[in-house]
Amino acid sequence: MSDYSDLVNIEEFWEKRENFNPERGDVAFYCKDCAIQVETERPNPRGYKFVCKACKGSNIAIGTQSGLKENYERKRF
Repeated sequence: MSDYSDLVNIEEFWEKRENFNPERGDVAFYCKDCAIQVETERPNPRGYKFVCKACKGSNIAIGTQSGLKENYERKRF
């Protein structure tokens, strides 16, 4: 069995990040159906499913505020 620690920061898989910027923002939720940042509900507190309060859909992306903004605003234009 392999130790997964040898997979961290392999440059062929993704961009290597050495510095973590704590000012990227808090965790946020983006509803892919509404195409906006939304508030969510968590039906099962131990589960990983989130539900959009606006449309009741579960097509939710989770990330930092700046990460979601960077990813989804880039796709809109």
